[in-house]
Amino acid sequence: LLTDAAPRSVARIVRLARRGYYDGLTFHRVVPNFVLQGGSPGANEYAGISRFMPDETGEPSHSRGTLGVSTRGRDTGDAQLFINLVDNPRLDGDYTVWGNVVSGMDIVDRVREGDVIRRVEFRPR
Repeated sequence: LLTDAAPRSVARIVRLARRGYYDGLTFHRVVPNFVLQGGSPGANEYAGISRFMPDETGEPSHSRGTLGVSTRGRDTGDAQLFINLVDNPRLDGDYTVWGNVVSGMDIVDRVREGDVIRRVEFRPR
């Protein structure tokens, strides 16, 4: 988790995950050679939680395996997240990067649209 780069985003996502918000939701969008996205109770890009959070853009770059906050425009991040499947520098400056996949990218690469998020856990390294 990138608490120095995105402290508010990390705090919110961790809080939601610990409350079970993501349990049973799906990865509703999978774009090969781009990203996979999940965390919407409506299984779409438009349904999320009602309170938006401000963007925390800047460093680090959107490289393969980084986790970002999905938005519908500036400062409209809710609880949806995405994982970069490739390096996506074109997203830099527009979307918050709040974490990294530290192991299991081979599993991320096998995620298909509609796959269910059983549980989100944060484990110390």
